[in-house]
Amino acid sequence: MSYRYLALIPLGASVIVMSLAPAPAAGQAPSPAKAKAVAAKPYTPPKTPWGDPDLQGLWPGSVNIPLQRPASMGERAVLTEKEFAERDAAEKKRVENGHWIEYYPASYQASLVVDPKNGRIPPMTPEAEKRNREMRNGLGPPSLGGVEKRADSWEDFDLWGRCITKGLVGSMLPGNLYNKGNQIVQAPGYVVIRNEMVHEARVVPLDGRPHLGPGIRSYMGDGRGHWEGNTLVVETTNFQKDIGMNGINFALLTEALRIVERFTRTAPDELSYDATIEDPGTWTRPWTMHVPYKMDPEYTLYEYACHEANYGLLDILKGARAQEKGNAAAAQKPSN
Repeated sequence: MSYRYLALIPLGASVIVMSLAPAPAAGQAPSPAKAKAVAAKPYTPPKTPWGDPDLQGLWPGSVNIPLQRPASMGERAVLTEKEFAERDAAEKKRVENGHWIEYYPASYQASLVVDPKNGRIPPMTPEAEKRNREMRNGLGPPSLGGVEKRADSWEDFDLWGRCITKGLVGSMLPGNLYNKGNQIVQAPGYVVIRNEMVHEARVVPLDGRPHLGPGIRSYMGDGRGHWEGNTLVVETTNFQKDIGMNGINFALLTEALRIVERFTRTAPDELSYDATIEDPGTWTRPWTMHVPYKMDPEYTLYEYACHEANYGLLDILKGARAQEKGNAAAAQKPSN
């Protein structure tokens, strides 16, 4: 007798589990009951002593999923076996040839962006495109790699390059680098979300209090949470304008930025994370990313002492000045 395989099909924040049932023998018609997929009961997370769903634990961002998928994939959200093998091989090669980089196994999820259905960030508004083009005398927003074009001052470095923050939602997913730890800690009326990158700790109240007034803004915003069943929903507003996010350096965001996160524990060691990003001053429509976290109780969060003995910014600026002097000297040297 042959058997059907167990299939896990993600659907938003829930997971549908197809039944493991014997396949009918050749020439034997399946019964109506067996022909239908049987949905298992949704996972019910444990409760804290005060009755909230328990999301506590270490949830490192150990995922190998690009932010956007290739345009050639269209709306196909799952990799083929060949694409999966190529992604995993490319990651191993990148780690082998790089430094300060950790290996993360490949995932069949084509992209972190799941809405729009093409897995790509929506177009920027014409006003945002103009604003970004005009920054830094036409060089655009600063980025960690952009100092190769100009390194005149600290304004040519992004916030991450200056060891300040990777912003929300960048702090939740450090990407294929290092210091990828996330930890959730709960107390009555509060949830604390700790990020190893870059030493962030968001204290989110759950008592229904309103957001701070519009005059108080910060890099990580002002978060307010509530429960929808077993899902923690966190709405964050009051962001400082002109911040980057998750390595998206081609667009600096406006004060209208609003991020809604949904945390759902879907198994003892699995956490579904969805973040919807809305900034009408930057993009033509909201977009959503999905991250499947796995619990790692052995993970350790270390201090992200980025500023301690960090001479990167100073050395880059000194190197740029030395290169300019060398270029000027070469230009004045008479040709033979």
